[in-house]
Amino acid sequence: MAALRATAVRALLLALLPIAVGGCGGVPLTPAAISGAPVPEDVRRDVVATWREAVALANDFLASPFRATLPAGRFELADDAGMRFVTNAGSWPIAVYCTTWGDVCVAFGFAAQEREWGFVVGSMAPERDRLVDNSLFVYASGWRKPARDVADLVLHETTHVVWREGTIGFWNGVAYYLETIFLFRYSNHSDERRANATDEEFAWFLGDRQLRSADAPFGAADAAVQIAALQEACARHLTEEHDTCRHGPFEEAPPAPPEPAKPSPSQDPP
Repeated sequence: MAALRATAVRALLLALLPIAVGGCGGVPLTPAAISGAPVPEDVRRDVVATWREAVALANDFLASPFRATLPAGRFELADDAGMRFVTNAGSWPIAVYCTTWGDVCVAFGFAAQEREWGFVVGSMAPERDRLVDNSLFVYASGWRKPARDVADLVLHETTHVVWREGTIGFWNGVAYYLETIFLFRYSNHSDERRANATDEEFAWFLGDRQLRSADAPFGAADAAVQIAALQEACARHLTEEHDTCRHGPFEEAPPAPPEPAKPSPSQDPP
């Protein structure tokens, strides 16, 4: 038992090292940086296009009735600055860095890990350049991710950032890994439940979108039945208790965003 405890403590210290030193080193991902990556032009173009499509898809989800856990808002993707999540209360930077710690996460089967300012990802095959071959855009198999899976990862990590759950800061990181190591919680980790809820809501959104699309695999009558069944299943799920997800809306608001809301044009001084 003592040896197991010592091993767990060493694992905890190793896991917290990048949090203690900031964990922000590495390659920052932005559309402008990707456009200058030393890879073929069609690769650069496709990666940026996928990212932009993912942001548009995430924004469609955020404007849909399926969003319940994240506050109402939208993503902005700037060429030089990267992503932000903007709400009426203010905005959160959702920066993405490809780092050596992201490589460790990838080695353990994770695509990303949240930070206060966004999240880190790791290098993926064929490893031509971190800007394009990383776990935001590439599966462990080496296949490129479609926009829906890029959007899902962005939404998941943004939920961590907004609600300050997970490895957001040193002490939150301590609590996260203590619960993981000593209570053996992974998919049912208390700090993953809101992020898992966003994953489910996005999956419902995608299912509804597919059923309503022109190439839906059903006729109009069958599609209407399937849409009604999906809505009923979602509503039933939201009324039940689950140990792997926690859906909103919540009585409490998220912690204040780091960037205050900007006044509307009507509030600007003349």
